[in-house]
Amino acid sequence: MIAIKEQVSGVFAAFLACVFALTGVRSRVLGLNLEIATLKIPQFYRFRLGFRLARILLTLVWPGRLPEPRLHPRSRAGLEALRGGPSLLLTAHFENWEAQAAAWGRLGVRLLGAARPLKGRAANLLLSRVRARHGIRVVSTAVPRAALRHITPTPAFPGGCFGLLWDQHAPDSTRPGTFFGEPVSLNPLPFFLLAHRPCPVFFGVLLPGGTLRLVPLLRRFDPGWEDRLARRYHRVLETLIRRHPTHWFGALHARFKMTRVYEGHRRGT
Repeated sequence: MIAIKEQVSGVFAAFLACVFALTGVRSRVLGLNLEIATLKIPQFYRFRLGFRLARILLTLVWPGRLPEPRLHPRSRAGLEALRGGPSLLLTAHFENWEAQAAAWGRLGVRLLGAARPLKGRAANLLLSRVRARHGIRVVSTAVPRAALRHITPTPAFPGGCFGLLWDQHAPDSTRPGTFFGEPVSLNPLPFFLLAHRPCPVFFGVLLPGGTLRLVPLLRRFDPGWEDRLARRYHRVLETLIRRHPTHWFGALHARFKMTRVYEGHRRGT
């Protein structure tokens, strides 16, 4: 049964990848981002990017459990920190971030994530059902309050882990960062949470091949911790992207609006 599922999803993903590659969807955004990042692009890049994205979407919507990931041996201590009390888990549009969230939940992490609602009502309803089926908990309204409450210990609750796809373009944000040598404006939510409730911060990722990896980013909050956090986060993300460029779906988003003009996109929004 599993073999049949893999074959069917592979054929359908290949079809969708061909459509993506031949139609040139998001080609201008993708081209500018790749130019800025100066990545070494493999052959058939657009097809491989589309194929991987399609496989991920099909894996999520297909009935049944998600594949069981493997925990990297060097991430065991980090897992205990995520289980043991308040923590912050930062990730990115890289590989299957939804499956990553489900995996942490199965490993005993009390994870709550932030997610923007999709614009289409039907698509948003489908995604909500997929997340519910896989035990992925998210909040979309009053996010700072919900996140702070989740990482605050009480007598009945030791504090949980809050997860966030840390965006490189947050309109009206005054929190700067540097991504592939370009200035970016960061979502200020992690800084807000850590200023009110300091706790361990990790970069979490589901690596190609199905291995869960945690990279510690911050534990000490002496002066300058904000800059260190942003710098370390982007250093890890840039390393992942250079090693696995066809797994970085953030390339399809207008990430560098502070310094570059994307055709069809309003600057600063």
